[in-house]
This record gives sequence, C-alpha cells and structure tokens, in this order.
Amino acid sequence: MIDIKSEYYEQSSFWEPNNYTTAAVVERTSEAISSIPIDTKTILDIGCGNGVFINRLADEFPDRFEKVVGLDPCNEALKYVKTEKVNQNINGIPFEPHSFDLVSCLEVLEHLPQQDFKKGLSEIQRVSSKYILVSVPNDEVLEQLLVLCPKCCCAFNPYFHMRSFNKENLHSLFDDFKAIAVREIGPASLFYSYKRFMFFLRLCYGSSSPPALSICPQCGYQNKTVLSDDKSIQKKPALNFEKLLPFVKLFIKRQKKKRWILALYLRAK
Repeated sequence: MIDIKSEYYEQSSFWEPNNYTTAAVVERTSEAISSIPIDTKTILDIGCGNGVFINRLADEFPDRFEKVVGLDPCNEALKYVKTEKVNQNINGIPFEPHSFDLVSCLEVLEHLPQQDFKKGLSEIQRVSSKYILVSVPNDEVLEQLLVLCPKCCCAFNPYFHMRSFNKENLHSLFDDFKAIAVREIGPASLFYSYKRFMFFLRLCYGSSSPPALSICPQCGYQNKTVLSDDKSIQKKPALNFEKLLPFVKLFIKRQKKKRWILALYLRAK
C-alpha cells in the first residue's frame, strides 16, 4: 500500500530552498529566532524540514549555540539541513529526557494525526529542559482549504492539515509547560470564512482544483505543475467563488488577521 503522505513529503521540488524565500516565510523565521531566550545554548528543531529555521541559526549565529539539531522523517528535506540532523518521526525522538534547553516545533503540529499528535506533545516535553517554541497557522478554517480531486471527486486538505489552533487553545497545549508569550506573527492578510453549507457549494461550483504537488489520499492523483512561491495559504477558491456567485457574499465573513501564531513555553513541572 502506498503511503500518500510520505510520497507527498518526499518530493524533492517541495523542499527547494527558493520556495522558502518569500517575505512572509522570512518574517516568520525571523520572529521565531527573536523569540529564543538569551540563556538557550542547545536547540532541537522537530520537523525541521529543509532547515529553513536552523540553517539561519547556523549562518547568522555560528558562536551563540553549543548544539543545534534538526529532526525530520523526510530524507529529501534533510539533504538541505546544514546542522547536525536526525532522520526520525516526532513520536520517537532518540534523545534522553531534558537533553535540550529549547525544543522548537514550527509549522508541524497541524499536520499530525491524533495518535502522533498526543505522543508528539509528550515527546517534546520529555526532551526539553527549559523552553518550547511552537508556531502554527492562525485560527485556520480547515474546511475552507478543501479541494476536489478531478479524478475521483474526493474532497481533501492538500497540505495534510488536520487540526486548527488559536491563541486560547495554545495556552493549554502542554501539561508540564506554561505559555509565557503567545502572539500573532506574519503579514496581515484578508481571510474568508463561509457558513458551513457554503463549503459544499464552493467545492461543487467554485475553483477548488488541487494546488501544485498535492496528492489525493484516495486515488493518488497528483497535480504536477510547478510549485508556487507561496504555498502556505489557498486564497483563490474564495475569490473565484465570489465572482462565480455574487450573492454568496452575504454568507462570507471577511477577516484581516496575521497568518501564524508563535508561542513560547517555560517548564512549570
């Protein structure tokens, strides 16, 4: 049986460094770096991907940290990581308890299925001695991201996002750590949310084709067009749907907000 999720993440073009140089991603990474407490000497970046965060630490602060390690299950992503790296999943971190001053987990938690999510939170707490740094999409409406497979008509989330976070539920994310700073980061963008029944109309009548590199989890259909320079948010379906059916504007809520939430935690137990 083909592991669609692994196949999706092992696409080499997905991790090309040029895809992570947009102003929004650079700003998000800068905000994460600026949030690292001054007494941090060792860092483990869980779900490090191609090293967009820890590579900057290595380049810009070569003498600040004693040890920086990236952990990711994707071999293609790890090819670009400049620091020490480990090929492993979040639910089996191969380090002793309290091994790192700070454990970062940036743009990862929203991708985890329930079993990995619970185990992952436990593992993050286990290996951190002082701090945890987390970033996630800001109050994402998961139904709005659904796309329709043109081959089998399966509706799916093309980025494998499985849960949504806001500032309130991030405060209670960990049992052994307390949140000491939770804030919205990134550029402010206009987001759309629909009444629930409108999601189905959008899928049927709107522009909901799968974006570049996405893979249908049911039949394996893949859109093999070139990856866009900003894959973090899908806004075209909402805009195209409005043009197609002007009356649906009555059922759409527009909200301007920043794209991500960044949270810093301190060990409490």
